[in-house]
Amino acid sequence: MIATFSPKRLMWIALFVLATGLAPLATAMQEVVGDEPPNANAAVFPLLQDLDGDDLAARLAAVMAMRELGPVAWPAVPALIEALSDPIVGIRKGAAGALGGIGQAAVSAVPELARALGDPHRFVRSWAAMALYEIGPAAEPVAADLVHMLETDAGNLRGRAWCASALPEIRVRPDLAVPALIRALEEDASEEVRSVAVLSLERYGLEAARRGATRSLMDALLDPHWKVRGNAACALPEMGSAAEVAVSRLEVARLDDTEYVRNCAIRSLSKLGLRD
Repeated sequence: MIATFSPKRLMWIALFVLATGLAPLATAMQEVVGDEPPNANAAVFPLLQDLDGDDLAARLAAVMAMRELGPVAWPAVPALIEALSDPIVGIRKGAAGALGGIGQAAVSAVPELARALGDPHRFVRSWAAMALYEIGPAAEPVAADLVHMLETDAGNLRGRAWCASALPEIRVRPDLAVPALIRALEEDASEEVRSVAVLSLERYGLEAARRGATRSLMDALLDPHWKVRGNAACALPEMGSAAEVAVSRLEVARLDDTEYVRNCAIRSLSKLGLRD
């Protein structure tokens, strides 16, 4: 069966190919793994037809399938950008997820994904944040939008966690990212967000230490949630010599009720050269 498309959809596909050339396809092909055939991106075109149709179940299935296809779904990027404005929440969420699955080849979607961080529905906001994380460093121009969502989206813990994860992944400047992550660690009500903030501070390492993260990580060793305490114990050695002030608290953490925390504390004391 030959896929047919509306004139508008054909225009989007043509403009995208003209604008991007073969580079996205080359990138996508390099990332295809497993037993997918070299022309796996051909599977996108029937899905685009479904997305352009009136059957809601088929449209939802199409965006979900595009995410599963991953980078080879790059020809769908223009249609997925358009779908971020769809009146159906599930389509908007699925479109964001599919763009994230496509990854770097979806860089043209970054501005629209940044706008989706302000979507009325928290699921869409969460998937948009995750998509920016998956696109990677090319999403750095919208860093301020991620920081804003991290600090203001009070009813969306999953979305805030993805924002915290995305900051080091897209290589946001330490002077912008680290203070926001410290505030999330110290003030966020969700242990999930706090634990992810610790992991992101760990990735910033010495840059985080220079901006005062060591004291916040020390305090996090007393956090009521074991995951936050354990992540903080593991992160401290990445602060370099500044972590030496945390030795006494790491010794206490070595006796924590939770095995994960104990193991992280022991490992960190060893890294700091204070325990065999």
